[in-house]
Amino acid sequence: MSAPVVVKPVVVVETSELTISEYFGRVASKQDAASVAKVEVRAATEARFQTPSFQEHVICTEGCIELVYGEDQRCRLEQGQSAFLPRGLRVKWTWPGPARYTVVCLPAFSPEMSNSEEAPSDAAKAAADSMLAPIVVQKVDVVDAPGITITEHFGKVASKDPVCSLAMAVVKGATEEAYQAPLFDEFVVCDAGSIEFLHGDGERVKIQAGEAIFLPKGLRVKWIWPEATRYTVLCLPAFSPELSGREAEESATVAKDYRQNLPAPI
Repeated sequence: MSAPVVVKPVVVVETSELTISEYFGRVASKQDAASVAKVEVRAATEARFQTPSFQEHVICTEGCIELVYGEDQRCRLEQGQSAFLPRGLRVKWTWPGPARYTVVCLPAFSPEMSNSEEAPSDAAKAAADSMLAPIVVQKVDVVDAPGITITEHFGKVASKDPVCSLAMAVVKGATEEAYQAPLFDEFVVCDAGSIEFLHGDGERVKIQAGEAIFLPKGLRVKWIWPEATRYTVLCLPAFSPELSGREAEESATVAKDYRQNLPAPI
């Protein structure tokens, strides 16, 4: 029988300027479908040009990020903004100062797939698809209820993408959801507070700030928030009400508001 799997983050990059902590991926959770990382940049710095063999979904949560591509074109992300980087885009990440961001790679990041250049390469530039560019995505509050706000940065609502959804949620106090058995995998990172997951025959699993949990597709589970909490959640494929497998449960304090802003499926 499937069960939640708690995952501890692993620091995969540590320099004087930045720290990359992987919560899911080839290192932290030994799977290659997706990677989820949180990055802290402490000082102005930049990366090498790269042409990844994966797509990237980026949410800037503090500071700003500048993405250099094409003929020295620049895409700047400020706090709260998101961008989609298509697979095969030749891009250089630069950070003008301290920043924090969340990045999801599909499939999961690996150094071999990043195709990082030792030095800027004219051959790599000539071979790159000049039609590709970062796409800035407008976030959407898909749930704005008294007890919880769920902001979708990528997914069926924000980016019209059925492949995955990436959202950040703010829970304002102790509350709970109805039981559900989603038809998607969920990758959850607790950013502040704590979350309990009730499953099976009354079994409970709890994660706290800085911890993560994988909820496999088809797992019947009830989310419980004992306190004010913030979390990040990736769904594969993208969340939709029809795929949530949510049960009617009037006692769930979030339940009555959960679907209010979600559209019909694509």
